[in-house]
Amino acid sequence: MAINKLDIVFTNDQVTAIDGAIDAINTNFPFAQNLTEAEKDANQTIDNTRYPYVQRTVEIHIVNTPTLVSGFAGTAANALNDWTVFNQLENFKQQLLLIINKMSETQDVAGAELYRFMRNVYDMAKQADANNVPGAKAVVDDLKTLFENQGPQPAPPVEP
Repeated sequence: MAINKLDIVFTNDQVTAIDGAIDAINTNFPFAQNLTEAEKDANQTIDNTRYPYVQRTVEIHIVNTPTLVSGFAGTAANALNDWTVFNQLENFKQQLLLIINKMSETQDVAGAELYRFMRNVYDMAKQADANNVPGAKAVVDDLKTLFENQGPQPAPPVEP
């Protein structure tokens, strides 16, 4: 017996609220960047091994030895802004990744339920077609291409 875990939809108010939240993120993130693949490849960025070095540079070294900041690579103020926004974005990104993961997995459940439903309709249509139920053949003909050539296939001929 099929189990339907999701038998719900977002209400209009929920859709409006979620759309509004997404709009709010976009509105409050006017400096968002869209990079080409070449630009992404050219950027050396902070990974887990580089993070503590960057952190010490921004929080300790430029504070204790400001004469090392020439302005050639940016100012201390630029670095502090980049450091702050980097960490703010990481926080937002982690929160959003959790939400995206929930959305993806919930969508997977809905998709699995839909696929199971479609399989049941197809199986019922095949039985109905075998009993000459009007309209059943059209359903079988429409859906059967998905299932053709599935399952065990004959082994390809072995060349001598």
